[in-house]
Amino acid sequence: MDLVMDSINAFNWTTEETTICGNGSLCQESILIILAGPESIIVASKGCIPDRLQQVTLVRHASFPGLKVVSFSNFCEENYCNNRPRIPPLWIPPEDRPVPKTAQTHSCPTCLAPGTCSNAPSIPCPREATRCYQGKFQLTGGVFNSSVEVRGCTAINGCKLMGGIFTIGVIEVEEVCPQESFTQFRRAENGATRPPISFWGLELLLPLMLLLLLLLLQPLTLRS
Repeated sequence: MDLVMDSINAFNWTTEETTICGNGSLCQESILIILAGPESIIVASKGCIPDRLQQVTLVRHASFPGLKVVSFSNFCEENYCNNRPRIPPLWIPPEDRPVPKTAQTHSCPTCLAPGTCSNAPSIPCPREATRCYQGKFQLTGGVFNSSVEVRGCTAINGCKLMGGIFTIGVIEVEEVCPQESFTQFRRAENGATRPPISFWGLELLLPLMLLLLLLLLQPLTLRS
C-alpha cells in the first residue's frame, strides 16, 4: 500500500509484484484520493482480499466546492484483473472555478500533508463553501498505518468529509476533528462575509451590558 503526494494525472497505479491469492480470496485494487486546493494525496493498494464478493465501487465522499474526497475499490476473481494503470479523469469532481480577486469572500487555511501540515496558507473559498474544515484521517490496512491532516474550505457541516463511509477495499479510515475546528461564515447584505458571533461570546457580553446599565441608572436612583 502506498501513500503519495502526486498529481492525479501523473500517478502510476501499476506494480511489478504479483501475489497468488489463497482459496476464497479475490484480487483487489483500492484507492483513496484527497484534494485540497492545488494539493492531492493518493492512498492506493493492489493485492488479495479474503471473503469478499465481486464488486466495483466508486464513491464521491465530498464533491462539493472546496475539499474533495473520492474512493474506488474493485474485487475480482480473474488473474490480473486488478491491473488498472491510472486514475480515470471521470472519477474526479471538476475543479472549482477560480475565485476572482475582486470578489468579497472568506478564506480558510488550506493544507494537505502526511502526519501534520507544516504550513497552511489562507486560500479564498468558492462562494458555496461557507465553512472551514480541519481534521485528520487515520489510515490503516494490512501493515499500513499513517495519518493525513486535511484543512480547507468546504460546504459540508461538521466532521463528515468521508460521508459516513470509512472502508475502501483494504483501506480503513478514521476521521478525527478537534472540537471547535469548524468556522461558518455568514454573508452580509453588501456581499461581504464575516464570522458569526459565538454563543460563548454572547454569554460574556451580556453581564458586561447589564453592569453598564446598572451604572447608568444609579445616579437617577440617588436623585429620586
